[in-house]
Amino acid sequence: MMQSAATSLALAAAGTNVMEAASPMRAAYRNFVLDTIAVMAAGAAHPSISSARQAFVMTGGSGKSSALGIAEPCPAGIAGLVNGMAMTVLQLQDGHRRARGHPMSHVLPAALAVAEETGASTDAFLNAIVAGYEVCARIGSSLGGMQPLLHDTGTFGCIGAAVAAAYLFGRTSEEHGRAALIEAAIGNAASVTLFPFRDTCMEGAMTHHLFVGLGVQNGIAAARSAQAGFLPSDATLERFFGPRAGDAFNPALLTEGIDDNGQWSSDEITNAYLKWHPVCAHLSPMLDCIELLRERLGGFELAHLRNVRIEVYSTALQYDSPNPASDLAARFSFRHAAALALRFGPLRHDGFHQERLEHPDVVDLVSKTSLVIDNAFTALYPAKRPARVTLTFSDGSEESAEVLIPKGDGECALSRRDVDLKARRLINTVWDERQSDLLVALVDRLENDPPADFMHEIGHLLRRPIRMA
Repeated sequence: MMQSAATSLALAAAGTNVMEAASPMRAAYRNFVLDTIAVMAAGAAHPSISSARQAFVMTGGSGKSSALGIAEPCPAGIAGLVNGMAMTVLQLQDGHRRARGHPMSHVLPAALAVAEETGASTDAFLNAIVAGYEVCARIGSSLGGMQPLLHDTGTFGCIGAAVAAAYLFGRTSEEHGRAALIEAAIGNAASVTLFPFRDTCMEGAMTHHLFVGLGVQNGIAAARSAQAGFLPSDATLERFFGPRAGDAFNPALLTEGIDDNGQWSSDEITNAYLKWHPVCAHLSPMLDCIELLRERLGGFELAHLRNVRIEVYSTALQYDSPNPASDLAARFSFRHAAALALRFGPLRHDGFHQERLEHPDVVDLVSKTSLVIDNAFTALYPAKRPARVTLTFSDGSEESAEVLIPKGDGECALSRRDVDLKARRLINTVWDERQSDLLVALVDRLENDPPADFMHEIGHLLRRPIRMA
């Protein structure tokens, strides 16, 4: 009988050793850790989730894990919940093109919470992140997209969170014992992932932010139950999770990139992206086009702009919010994001206030904007995320820009300088510049010289009060 995918994934995860990895891979993980903490920090300061975060922590009991911006430590599950909630608020979270989801947004909050609870070493913390990420991305990639009306967050991300937590719970065990624990956690998590409604984000429903948070919390619970002896049904990934969650599930992809020795032979982090624009990833190439046009034209004379034509691939339109009534929904609106960028300049994370959405110029631009499917672009997705923006002016002239891969992804990956610029911009909105310097310096050391006191220092930083947006 062939071993299940969970067995193969768990063996590779259990043997993860980040310090033996190639330098580019370590650099990539450094960037994703810094970016994810920065996005988490700025998201936690958003007024839309502050009351809920406080309520969960206040009623969650005592513990050893850090809820960002809250002085008192709390249980790992609560920390994972409230830190995970912050990840999607600004729509600046990480992504993985083939998996079509956000692995690090689930894995890092779980690893932080459980590493603090267990007193894990920095090396174990890093190994847990890599193990969770590599498993999560492979499972997501195997799905071929989500079933209609299902959102990805809280689904395969929950399994990645469980792997990270299980690695840490089993960090002192010998490798096969740790693998057995991770395998059970994978099956347990695959049984209890969320069934999240896709349209919450486009409709501006704040429930959307629970998806990552509950996914992290469920993942930690799945790993903890495995540690306590709970075992899943056999081949839960192949028999249940994949067919029920995935639109075109391919079980062969679950173990792609694992060699005959049961070790990772490829790094899925290299297929990941970091967002540059604070919108749904499907909108990012459109905003890249607008910035190319801004640079080419030296700005926009709105009085002379007759119409705006946006061409995209078909999947992107499933995530469009045509008439957004909130900050969150506007981040999923092609027309409104385009209008805001044309009127106010490159979009910032805090650029979706109601007064901006109701600005007369924005309302006028929205009315002039058309959104259409380009079948050639549809054929390129998901390998690429193409878009074209064409501006037509009152004299009949046109200017057009096309982007096949958005900034932050693939060959257009953010440079280290861009990663740091984005991170500091976000961190400086909630903490002073000194705290920003401390955080960047601390994360920098993870790449080549992980400090033994990292978990203590990061916990101290995360619990500092934050300025609310």
